[in-house]
Amino acid sequence: MNLNLTDTIVNFVIATELEQFKQDFNVAPIPATQNISSLAIEWLCFYCKENVSIENKNGIVNFVDHVMQNKDYNTVGWSRIPALLAASYALTKNEYYIKDLLNNLSCHQSSNREFICKALSIICKILPFNNEYFQESVLTNMQKHQGLDNISLILLLNSNGETETKEQWLKETFESETLKSNTFLSDLLSGKPYKEDFFQKALSEVKSYILFRILKHSYSYNNQTNIFADNKRVSPKTLNSFHDNHPLDKASFEFKMNEV
Repeated sequence: MNLNLTDTIVNFVIATELEQFKQDFNVAPIPATQNISSLAIEWLCFYCKENVSIENKNGIVNFVDHVMQNKDYNTVGWSRIPALLAASYALTKNEYYIKDLLNNLSCHQSSNREFICKALSIICKILPFNNEYFQESVLTNMQKHQGLDNISLILLLNSNGETETKEQWLKETFESETLKSNTFLSDLLSGKPYKEDFFQKALSEVKSYILFRILKHSYSYNNQTNIFADNKRVSPKTLNSFHDNHPLDKASFEFKMNEV
């Protein structure tokens, strides 16, 4: 695999998508292209972290810091940058960047909850299961029967944590007065598979967008050595570097209980 070519593609796509995101930041309502663009940035920051330049890392984190410090962040800004918050966490491992994201997982707006679920899905492998905001938001979604409540629980159970800890939390949650009759929890505890393609569709959409952008730029700038070094087209091996096995990239889920 040509690492220099991978670095070039990753940083070119991130830089161009981030610049477009900034230009569209104040457009209302939020353009659908802005959401998928920021998810693409997040994906590249997670799966190609080592390829991301210092300039792009600083560009993302500094922009996120600027939005979070703005006076309208709590009314408008927070709903614009879930994917960039996740990208900042992937790049820095600083939980400061996911505190609000995990807390807003139980927000009242269904469209915002859906986008936050998508953003958290990409980085689920590094999300801390024991995070109090994460667990509290999932619990709130379930207790209030908010849309995507089952989605948020699957997300939590696939985050970074010991199976024993997850099992104990799940049992304690099921025993609470408000959730003891929850059939979804009962099915999970019994090991029954749950059919759900939310994650698979969301991840496929992001990967397709990234692939389109890579191939578009590869085709348009193939003869421009300042964009793609040595006039080399993107190879299948290079494209493979933008993807890895993802625990949520499937349409059936089950929680494996430890054998007694």
